[in-house]
Amino acid sequence: MKRYRVLAACVLSIAAFDSSQAAETPAYSGLKLYQQFCSSCHGSEAHGDGPVAPAMTGKVPDLTQIAVRNYGKFPSQLVRETIDGRRLRPAHGSADMPVWGWEFSDIAGDDGARRKRVDDLITVLVEYVRAIQQH
Repeated sequence: MKRYRVLAACVLSIAAFDSSQAAETPAYSGLKLYQQFCSSCHGSEAHGDGPVAPAMTGKVPDLTQIAVRNYGKFPSQLVRETIDGRRLRPAHGSADMPVWGWEFSDIAGDDGARRKRVDDLITVLVEYVRAIQQH
């Protein structure tokens, strides 16, 4: 039952994304992307306390503490790979987190230019997560 609630929240997030704007990456700020795709689990302030968090099998991470957990350095590449999700690292845990790389690709399409826009969306989101780090 918990997985279905998580899946429902993810589907709603994706459905609410205006696919016509996928080609216009700058129209989506990091905050907007975060609110649309991440806040349901990670919470509005990114502390891991979103409305879907209780349905998760494990504790949802506090995204404001990534650098602290990594000895003061923000691991951009690891965060990018985690958001992208297509090469899930065993340390990330379960696959409860949506694979946003595939989801964004489905929205944006399949050609090279669209893949670049997907990479740009992920970059904007990584930079937002970097900006909210608390030291």
